[in-house]
Amino acid sequence: MTDWILQYDGSLFLQMPIKDIDPFCISAFYKLSLKRYVENIYGDNIRFKSTLTYLDYKRVIQLCEREASKRGISLSIENELLDYISAKDIRLESRFRLGVELKNQDEKLQEKFDEYRYIVDNAMSRKLREKQMWDSFFMCAMRKSGNFSVPGSGKTASVLGMFAYLKAKRLIRRIVVVCPKNAFGSWIDEFRICFDKIEPLYCFNIHSASYKSTADRKRGIRLESGACNLLLFNFEALATYKEEINTLIDEHTLLVFDEVHKVKRIGGIYAECAVDIAKNAHYTVAMTGTPIPNSYTDIYNFLHILFPDEYEEFFNFSPTLLRNPLPLDIASINNKMQPFFCRTTKKQLDVPDANPDDIIPVAADKTENRILHILKMRYRNSRLALVIRILQLESNPHMLLRALDMNDFRYLLDDSLDVEDIDITDCGDEVKELLESYAETTKFRKCIDLTKDLTNQNKPVIIWCIFINSIERLSAELERQGIMTKCIYGEVALEDRQQILADFKAGNFQVLLTNPHTLAESVSLHSVCHDALYFEYSYNLVHLLQSKDRIHRLGLSEDQYTQYYFLQTGYETEDGEWSMDGAIYERLVEKERIMLKAIDSNMLEAMPTDEEDLAAIFGSLFK
Repeated sequence: MTDWILQYDGSLFLQMPIKDIDPFCISAFYKLSLKRYVENIYGDNIRFKSTLTYLDYKRVIQLCEREASKRGISLSIENELLDYISAKDIRLESRFRLGVELKNQDEKLQEKFDEYRYIVDNAMSRKLREKQMWDSFFMCAMRKSGNFSVPGSGKTASVLGMFAYLKAKRLIRRIVVVCPKNAFGSWIDEFRICFDKIEPLYCFNIHSASYKSTADRKRGIRLESGACNLLLFNFEALATYKEEINTLIDEHTLLVFDEVHKVKRIGGIYAECAVDIAKNAHYTVAMTGTPIPNSYTDIYNFLHILFPDEYEEFFNFSPTLLRNPLPLDIASINNKMQPFFCRTTKKQLDVPDANPDDIIPVAADKTENRILHILKMRYRNSRLALVIRILQLESNPHMLLRALDMNDFRYLLDDSLDVEDIDITDCGDEVKELLESYAETTKFRKCIDLTKDLTNQNKPVIIWCIFINSIERLSAELERQGIMTKCIYGEVALEDRQQILADFKAGNFQVLLTNPHTLAESVSLHSVCHDALYFEYSYNLVHLLQSKDRIHRLGLSEDQYTQYYFLQTGYETEDGEWSMDGAIYERLVEKERIMLKAIDSNMLEAMPTDEEDLAAIFGSLFK
């Protein structure tokens, strides 16, 4: 007869004769070694904490085996427990070696790759490029990995190739995608294109208009999602529907986190929910074109999403180390991470180069130079606020009459910086009258003129702004001059956004005005639009790259051009000519160079902080 039995029924428990429980619980072994893992004791069962990982289970087994041997009693480990540990034990060391071989396209993998390609090609209507197929093969073979290919390089199609293979092998039935809400339409469109006439789409959309309440959506997840092959949730929905989503995540599900940089804050609610949802997934992909938009701390969450149980044992990068890594630390971090992500550039996929950026200089007039001088004196100790105020000056000086609400601008930035609460109208009635009397800025007029020139050539145009006020004023003026426009920003409903995009692609209007916060992710406009005008832009590289890639991405024909126009207001200051737009643009170019160099070196780049950006932007203004 077995004296002790270790079992698993959703959590770990140790069963022993009830007469032995009390003596066991006062033993030195229990108090010093086992008690830390125990949740409670009931009858003849010692129940262990539900928060334990499978690595903790292995430690408990080792402890119990050693103690049972000392006591000369038998210990049985039930198959359910062994099966659970086996399924969880990804063996990261062997996965590390496999990742290296996959990224090097090792010859011994060629036969398996050829089989993979054959199955995927027959399961998809639109064929993957060679590099995309290797990325897809990489993600499938690794089971849990990152895809950090640059925006516009076809990450979604590569993931759908993985789905096609696993479904053809009857290993999964569905793909659950967690992504920004504005990316839902792209996943739906991409699925239809990739599986046209082969795999019909049955989509569950958490924001479907058919659901009127939270209760409706929860009921829909439980009762209406079973037959769906694509299920879409946004990051904000995770906390509300975590329990229901968890019921979908099993061995038959491919779990994808698209734009995973959205969960970069350590300890944030999105991150905690994402890690919890991912813990039972057999296949997980973390996607982003900008894996480290701020610092190495940004890798903490997506590594926990991919390897929640193994992080401490294999990676073990503390938040403190990631916050300020030394050069040797950076080398170690990259060495450990490289085999667990794939990364492809548009150049590797033969996407035609965009034309050199067209810089449109705009000379500030006398009034604008005067207002800049006032802003410079007023905000010299609050440079983040100064960025916002100068952007407002260049768009519509009337906005300077309102106090800053930084909640309107947090999405522009990577860090959270304190902003001094200063009201420009404190400068007196003369300044207030000056601002109220000023109608259109030189930059505003130049934007209208350039847009008219492009539309007169029958060219559809997308105009990127930051402020909703700018979007609406530009739209109103263009409409007044007979140019049809539509606007997409945060307050525009998802269904309306999709209709506007469909109308733009159909040529029903000429100019789309939007901001990167709303439309910079997962929207493809390269088939109809090749000219993008940047009226306003910040030093956030993520938004610039993603906005650029709305019209410059995989699928662009070789004979097609892509042109970006950057409006840059130049001021006359006491220290000479200065342009905030120009300084920001140069900063963005440098950040992009750092990113591409890191990709070539097979490393992850760490970008400058907000403080460093602001110091560089205003370096020549405050000498």
